Amino acid sequence: MPDHSGDANPKIARTLGVLAEPEVTAEFAERNGREVRDLLNLADERHVWSVVVEYQDFTAGNGLAPMLNSLAKHRSLRAWDVMVCLTDLPIRLDGRTVVAEVALEEQISLVSLPALGAVNIDRRVRTAVVDLSWAMHRPFDPEDNVVEFGPPSFHESRHIQTTVPDQGPIGFRYVSATRLGRGRLLAGMLRANRPWRLVFGLRSAMAAAIATGAFALVTDTIWQLADLLGAPRLTLLMALSISSMVFWIIAQHDLWEGSKRNDALERYKASLYNISTVWSLAIGVVISYTLLFVAVLLAAAFTIDNALLALTLQHPVTVWDFAEVAWMTTSAALIGGALGSGFESKDDILRAAYGQRERHRRQSVDDGE
Repeated sequence: MPDHSGDANPKIARTLGVLAEPEVTAEFAERNGREVRDLLNLADERHVWSVVVEYQDFTAGNGLAPMLNSLAKHRSLRAWDVMVCLTDLPIRLDGRTVVAEVALEEQISLVSLPALGAVNIDRRVRTAVVDLSWAMHRPFDPEDNVVEFGPPSFHESRHIQTTVPDQGPIGFRYVSATRLGRGRLLAGMLRANRPWRLVFGLRSAMAAAIATGAFALVTDTIWQLADLLGAPRLTLLMALSISSMVFWIIAQHDLWEGSKRNDALERYKASLYNISTVWSLAIGVVISYTLLFVAVLLAAAFTIDNALLALTLQHPVTVWDFAEVAWMTTSAALIGGALGSGFESKDDILRAAYGQRERHRRQSVDDGE
């Protein structure tokens, strides 16, 4: 910290504590902690800000209020001036998707990353953290206009609306203001799931599929079937193989979320979790399918003789015929090989399910207590 002992008006040190859940939010904090500090110091000429990042499981699915006491104790213990919590869980309160909540008296706020969408997420969350920290640090007069007090990044967004709860410890709540809020939330959930990482969780399944594909690729029956089926039915077979893989993963790892029929909020959360899980797994399997197809196509180009393929199909062959053979082989390999294999690591697959993450975090918090 710079020495201000000789300044006429020495700057006062202030500390922002960022409490991030592991995985997605932790990665954000690591990437953007320095930028948040610099933006705060640029906005505040009277103080020198430092940013401290910690990682901890907490149960944010029901908003900030239920965990406010424990967070306040944590902030007091760490001697942080203000505290911003980051979660990758979606929050639904009073029929609205919550973007952020602020407890003014405790100077603690909570930001739900999925509610900010999937585009420019680093910039959006970085700006939100800075604006919330600055807003909580400023003295607030209850007679002031809410818009004049709150974070500019929220008030200037047409997707976000400010509400003031009638009672309770929450001073301000920022919620989705558009009908597209659910789609924006689901897009943010998909990004938080990082479905491309599922490729690593499926590596043993892909190894089994490659072994199956290697055997099928040298079978002339596969060549004939690929030629006879044509593009429409090959597309249908591909969709069937991908769908079967997604269904099997969900069933194998019990990723489908049930809900209480008499609880509308639980039904809504379960539907969000299930849609996000299905799409995340589907994207991961599609990426794996594409990689497998490329590998099979290259293998076909190097191992299948043009003349032998033409003799088997009884017509001149083109690149499209090799693509059809690889297409058919990939779909058959995914169904026949991958569905019968286990997984080397379940971590990436389980992280694709929000229900699993929320249960894990609740269990971690309960064990910690």
